[in-house]
Amino acid sequence: MKARQGSGYREVAPARARRRRIVAPIAAALPIVGLGIGGALPAGASARPHAGGTINVGVIGPMTGPAAEIGTLMSAACASGIHVVNAAGGALGNKLSCDLIDDTGDPADAVPNVTRALATASNLKMTVGLESNTAATTIPLVNNAQIPMFSTNGLVAFDKTTDRYFWRTTPADNQNGAAFAVWAVKEGYKRAAMIFENNIGDQGNEPGVVQGIDHLGGKISINVTIPGDAASYSSVVERVIASHPQVLIAEADPQSAATFFSEYKQLNHGHVPPIVTGTDSLTPDYLSAMEKVLGKSYVTKDISLVGSHIDPGSVAYRAYKAALYASPTVKNPALVLGVGVISSIYDGIVVMSLAMDMAHSTTGSVYNADIEKVTSASPGAVVVHTYAQGLAALKRHKAIDYVGVEGQITFDKYHNSPGNFSASAFNADGSPRSLGVIAGSEVQKLLG
Repeated sequence: MKARQGSGYREVAPARARRRRIVAPIAAALPIVGLGIGGALPAGASARPHAGGTINVGVIGPMTGPAAEIGTLMSAACASGIHVVNAAGGALGNKLSCDLIDDTGDPADAVPNVTRALATASNLKMTVGLESNTAATTIPLVNNAQIPMFSTNGLVAFDKTTDRYFWRTTPADNQNGAAFAVWAVKEGYKRAAMIFENNIGDQGNEPGVVQGIDHLGGKISINVTIPGDAASYSSVVERVIASHPQVLIAEADPQSAATFFSEYKQLNHGHVPPIVTGTDSLTPDYLSAMEKVLGKSYVTKDISLVGSHIDPGSVAYRAYKAALYASPTVKNPALVLGVGVISSIYDGIVVMSLAMDMAHSTTGSVYNADIEKVTSASPGAVVVHTYAQGLAALKRHKAIDYVGVEGQITFDKYHNSPGNFSASAFNADGSPRSLGVIAGSEVQKLLG
């Protein structure tokens, strides 16, 4: 990966998979059956399971390895999605089941694992997950198998994809980066230092931050890339301090962040500027790691976490929350709720199930076109916020507009609907509190 040209210093290290920050026993509670899951129908197989059968939802993500926390989140969101569909009788009368496909967070493992899964199992009718570390290799495989997917990846390459079966209701990383910039400037900071860990997920935010700060009249004091889990970052920290930033826009795993900011505090006479980071850090392990080096007061007052916006007061959110708490395999629902982007998996399962009901088919090549139909704010469409509401309206032969956990879904011609953004902070008990909302249109203007 090439270093970005421009002002500032960047220390580039070998890329590695992102060590995500969610550590919970959900993955252990859900059997990993990924190497026995398939999507393509065997010759002569029925295009639609009989009512009362089972439809498999492939959860493609790292169930093992250093990024397994991502798989833990995906598994929980899938559990909540199938819970609400099954409680209403299933999609076309068929119960849903989450089948985990382990891509280990490594593209080299992802290709054979996903290929084998797609070739060997039956009734895999929808997929979710497909995050940034492996999306470039896994999405084409699923698309070729003609299985609709709701991806959580943030790769800019999928902003204008031609993959017919790809759908995304989360922002690309550059949009996240621009939202970081908007929030920093809203808080009154114009001179920002950028510190990103060297992996696909984190570094994807970089272009948006740079473009956003520039368009908002600010300045990047320094731009550094750090390797994960290094024993010391003191030489880089000294350069960042010397650039005199007002705010630190940073993304790194808990261990790396704790080491970096501990040294920053030591080398800067006990002072660390405010931090803007992503909502995937709204987790106990990140909170604990940062509290140990910066203290509870700093962590609850001086860290802003920016990401996909969800409205806790909405009907869809309440249904999602209830499903997480009702799903027996989800061991820490409060933790899952803190990461807004993961709710797109829940919404995706609801949307794909409603599309099946509208199309009267579970075949991907048939119901795929109905995904946009059940989320369109068309004249006369009945607005629904849950699977049960949508199913009831469809049975009355009504057009529907599913408004989900992240709000109104408006797909462009590339099947992207990024939505709005919000900033949150930690409460003392680790739960999130809302700081404000950033309009998606405001972010889009910065990116042209």
